[in-house]
Amino acid sequence: MIDYAFHSVGFGLGDLLLFAFSIFAGAWAVRTWKRGGQSRTVRFLRGGIALLAIVPFVMLGLSFLAAKINAPAALTTPSTPNIQKMAMNMGSSINAQFRESEPSFTADGRIMYFNCYDADICVSHLVGTWENGTWSQPERIGPPISTGYFEVEPLINAAGDKLYFQSNRPAGYLTGNLLLSPFVTSSFFIPNYLAETKFGVSLFDGFGMGDVWVSYKVNNVWSEPKNLSDVSGEPPVNTAFHDHCLSFSADGNEAFWTSTRPGGFGGNDIWTSRLLDGKWTEPENVGANVNSAGDEHHSIPGPDGKFLYVTTTRDEGYGGEDIYVSTRNAKGEWGPLANLGPVVNGPGDDRCLAWTPDNKIFLFDSTRGAGRGSLDIWWVYPSQITGHTSTAIPSATIVLARTR
Repeated sequence: MIDYAFHSVGFGLGDLLLFAFSIFAGAWAVRTWKRGGQSRTVRFLRGGIALLAIVPFVMLGLSFLAAKINAPAALTTPSTPNIQKMAMNMGSSINAQFRESEPSFTADGRIMYFNCYDADICVSHLVGTWENGTWSQPERIGPPISTGYFEVEPLINAAGDKLYFQSNRPAGYLTGNLLLSPFVTSSFFIPNYLAETKFGVSLFDGFGMGDVWVSYKVNNVWSEPKNLSDVSGEPPVNTAFHDHCLSFSADGNEAFWTSTRPGGFGGNDIWTSRLLDGKWTEPENVGANVNSAGDEHHSIPGPDGKFLYVTTTRDEGYGGEDIYVSTRNAKGEWGPLANLGPVVNGPGDDRCLAWTPDNKIFLFDSTRGAGRGSLDIWWVYPSQITGHTSTAIPSATIVLARTR
């Protein structure tokens, strides 16, 4: 539980420095209080520093509470041997003791970007065939992509020179300020997340919550990422609330993402926007057949636009989070979710699907037993999936990369 709590909020070296500062500040406040006889200014300063010293510990307590509430079922639920025999772990070359998740591929399927080291983005290259499972040692993509903040959910284009991802780094005039990362991750994210999901309000104008950012590779160097709100021609994804998990339709004219913004049915909902006459429409909730009072995220449309794959938790599921699919009717309405079945979904959290560009491999991340960390990347052949028949249809994630 302690390991998951730290991983869930991206606890790292910066946070340790923040706690060290808090301990020294608290000690100074206690020493000056014992001396007595200080002026009103010194007493006021002492009280303010004492409050600042307490805040990180309060936030850490809240993070443990949130981790206990949202901890993956696989931490306490036995694994299912039949499922493990049918789904293959990508192995130690990709998976480690950290969170490895959310894979995305360039057009040839031999370069994979994914979430690594809990809150960073890595890239790895395939050597030989997929079945041989030989991947190069993952390379963490350093600044300005992976920083002291929380960077996850990469979406790479076909050419490998445009990368979308989620980050809780500050936007606006605070963009690029790395000194704020310990405060953002430990002291702002948890209270803001609880406020948004439980009460529908955003604190500090969403400071500490995730937005979608984009970076371009120029001369083999990644550019300084831009908040999607500051880039013309991109969908209206970001708000003062938590916005993440961006995907596009095959033709690039529909965007889907996850948000805690008001107007939804629960915590995280799936939202969409369409590109009409060169302009993106106002965001719309995809409706009650997909969204619920709980959380839905990582929505991926099928290439013909008829199917939408979603990660969520339902009472009729196999454990924690499962992967589901919704079918769109002739009126454009999304139908009820159908579970993809026990090959993909098990007693833990199974989420965030992807396909290889040749449509031969179905990938997802999971907390199931026999893994190496909090989340591992697993794969199956589409023919092994016994759930909804539409799973044989390739995902639009790769097709998107050829159109945007």
